[in-house]
Amino acid sequence: CSPKRGKEGREMITRDTPIFLVGYMGSGKSTIGRRLADRMQRQFIDTDIFIEQRFHESVANMFASVGEEVFRRRETVVIEELSGFPNAVIATGGGLPCHHGNMELMNQCGVTVFLQVSLDVLAQRIELCKRTRPTVRHLSGAALEEHIRQAMEVRLPIYQQAQYSIPCDDICTPKDEIRVAEEIVSLLAH
Repeated sequence: CSPKRGKEGREMITRDTPIFLVGYMGSGKSTIGRRLADRMQRQFIDTDIFIEQRFHESVANMFASVGEEVFRRRETVVIEELSGFPNAVIATGGGLPCHHGNMELMNQCGVTVFLQVSLDVLAQRIELCKRTRPTVRHLSGAALEEHIRQAMEVRLPIYQQAQYSIPCDDICTPKDEIRVAEEIVSLLAH
């Protein structure tokens, strides 16, 4: 799969071009993804939900039953399949771009958008919903912040390979979500 290029070498975004949202857990990929899909009249796909349906097990249970490496291989199988989906906005799991060449695949087959969120805002958001996050459910306070900091040292250079990035620290209300979705639409239009 290789996207079409315009006169300036930039990718031309067509209805067939999947849009991949990348970023750390808690960055807003699922929330913004739904808003963006609605705005662009596209299908919304969350890779974690897709994997759970495909393998009939929750992500948390997969981490416990088969381990992280098997889960990461499953993510790769799924993203290879989804990279051929036309007319879709795809919210990726936070670690998905960082394994098995997945970021390169997404950049080749579609458009990638990095939702940038500062470490302190990520820690605040994750603290509110960590029970559903298998890698951090046992962490709080300074330990959670340190875990995020260490993970981002590895992941940030990969996320920054996205073709576009947008700051998402100030998403607090549905109105903010819609505004960010509109900003992404505007970015992709140029």
